[in-house]
Amino acid sequence: MTEYVESVAVAVDPQKLFDYLADVANLPSYMPRLSSAEEVGDGAVSVTATPRLADGTTVEVKGTAWTRVDTPGRTFSWGSVGGRHGYRGSFDIDAIDDGAELTVRITSERADAESVRAGLRDVLASIKRIAEDAPAS
Repeated sequence: MTEYVESVAVAVDPQKLFDYLADVANLPSYMPRLSSAEEVGDGAVSVTATPRLADGTTVEVKGTAWTRVDTPGRTFSWGSVGGRHGYRGSFDIDAIDDGAELTVRITSERADAESVRAGLRDVLASIKRIAEDAPAS
């Protein structure tokens, strides 16, 4: 198993960022290959994704994931249930001077390390854009 880690500074309140990321309904807005996510109870989430295959085509995949929310530690964790690659990950949100530092960790048996890292950077850039462009509340 390999762990991949990427971080980004986000100029928003850390708790506001955590609340947004930990809301399962928001997952498709910042996970590019995820087309739907619906809570089904006890931390289980029904998901539909359209991953890109090695030949460049995409397929629709449905499955179940688990989620865990650690509010005091501002950590949102998830993973596949019975899926391939031993996939799991987490978002950790820490307070910094200008807002929040968001760290994503992914553990997977997937072999294409650069593709995983590029995907993590894309997700972090998407979250940063969405969070910083959101109207203040």
